Amino acid sequence: MIEKNHKENMTTLKLLYEDFFPALCVFANRFIQDESVAKDIVQDAFLYCWTKKIDVTSSIAAKSYLFKYVRNRSLNYLRDSHVVSEDKIKTKMHPNYFRDLVIEEETYQLIYEAIKLLPPKGKSVIEMTLDGLKNHEIAKKMGVSVNTVKTTKKRAFNTLRSELKENVFTLLVITCEFAQREKHDL
Repeated sequence: MIEKNHKENMTTLKLLYEDFFPALCVFANRFIQDESVAKDIVQDAFLYCWTKKIDVTSSIAAKSYLFKYVRNRSLNYLRDSHVVSEDKIKTKMHPNYFRDLVIEEETYQLIYEAIKLLPPKGKSVIEMTLDGLKNHEIAKKMGVSVNTVKTTKKRAFNTLRSELKENVFTLLVITCEFAQREKHDL
């Protein structure tokens, strides 16, 4: 029985790692502004769950635990390394700061999950757009015309809007993000 639970916990932890590692790294980096340290903190979070046999069978509870663990470790890093002032640490300790970052990360997670569902060409165009490439740069990389990129992008956006229609906040974020990027492409 214990062996079975251990294997189930390991499988669940692996799935959580695959799902949340990138988001937790971005989340930690928003606190500490150092990607390498952020990755170390996130890896430590998963290692801690494993070594302390934290129950990760409920993905909602595990996600909450991981985000709080990463936040606390990030704040400890800032405090102990004296990288930023006490005022900045206090700002980052505020519950609203944490809440806003979690909402932002969850929104991006929803967007990226929807992007994964796009056809390969649309997915590539959207990913390159999110990487900051302009239409003509995407066209050159893909070996297609700028009009093909624009058409593919428009279809992908429509698919994303349809996929994300249940989440108005996500639509607002994605629309603002893409509108800003499109303005720079003109």
